[in-house]
Amino acid sequence: MKNKVLIIFKYPRANWNEPIINKFSNYYDTEYLYINNYKNKNYKELVKEINNLIKLKDIEIAVFDVDYFKFINFFFIENINVKKKILWTGDDFELHEINSITASACDLVLTTCPLSALKYREKGYDSLVLHGEYGKINNNQNLKKEIDVLFFGNITPDRKDILDYITKEGINLKNVGHESGSHGIAENELVKLISKSKIIINLSKSRTSSVKNYSSENIYKFYYQYKGRLIKAGLNGVACVSEYSPGQEILFKDDEVPTFFSKKECVDILKKLLNDNELLTKYTKKFTSKVCELFEDKKVFEPVYNKIEKINRKKIKLIKIPYWYLRISAKSIMLRNIKLSTLIKIIFQFNIIIKLINNSNFVVKFLIILESIINIFWYSIVFTLKSKK
Repeated sequence: MKNKVLIIFKYPRANWNEPIINKFSNYYDTEYLYINNYKNKNYKELVKEINNLIKLKDIEIAVFDVDYFKFINFFFIENINVKKKILWTGDDFELHEINSITASACDLVLTTCPLSALKYREKGYDSLVLHGEYGKINNNQNLKKEIDVLFFGNITPDRKDILDYITKEGINLKNVGHESGSHGIAENELVKLISKSKIIINLSKSRTSSVKNYSSENIYKFYYQYKGRLIKAGLNGVACVSEYSPGQEILFKDDEVPTFFSKKECVDILKKLLNDNELLTKYTKKFTSKVCELFEDKKVFEPVYNKIEKINRKKIKLIKIPYWYLRISAKSIMLRNIKLSTLIKIIFQFNIIIKLINNSNFVVKFLIILESIINIFWYSIVFTLKSKK
């Protein structure tokens, strides 16, 4: 009989959640839930509901989807009653600062980026790479290659500039990218387009106008982020030309993924490959063989499964949890399902905040208690008025 796993997601996102569910389901009896389906539960009620489910179904392992969702923090994870706790992150490039604190409540960190995994190991965490793409090898790879170069994903001003330059230089580019906030092409249609392409273009700069910094003001405009497009291209038997990222540099050699920094370098590489079928075939075979060997679902999950089954390392103990993290956690706890009609329930949750700041100095305790009181009354009014519109 398979052991049971509960994956706690923020909210439903088919192309993001399903690949992770599939990977765990190959080895575990997998349950999952979405936090946003419990909109009428406050912090205490939600923790109790999840723990009741865990007890009812005899679940031993929980996986926490933490990215851009401050509610799933160190204190929330600490209160979930399972034997083994796993943090999973797909955007650690700008969330590592906050995620690495949350991870101290977990036994294992799974991340989509190999550089991110090394950063966790540097801090003493057990960490492995687990990508968030559909990991099935596409056997329908012999379709006629009608598309020279294909781009898919979010369109940013920087990416548009590169893509426009590629087209201007006379390269046959099919662009099925989408604006931020809108849905991209359906997965089955995308797979067909990839299979009909000779080269996938991967652009790695992070998409936002600045990289988040939780402990101070934002400093960097972008990071070079490891992207799942490489995996998607390789599993579908297609070569990939990529903008630089240190994550892919760890995994791939220059004769597997040609890499560029500037749009001119990108065009030069594309023209060289498209004008030499023998060279393109050589790159394609070497790259796709590597991807299939590393990232097919069962192969990529086998070391993860072995690690989960043999977890024996003690959790990392932090010297202290910083003020900015305590602020974020306190606010996310108190604002859960807050409105005037639930005000009494929220006030009775204040003991959670007291426990949260128990080891902090007087100044931190005073500031967080004061801010929490203000937040309770201010947001209960704001959210009540919003719900009536």
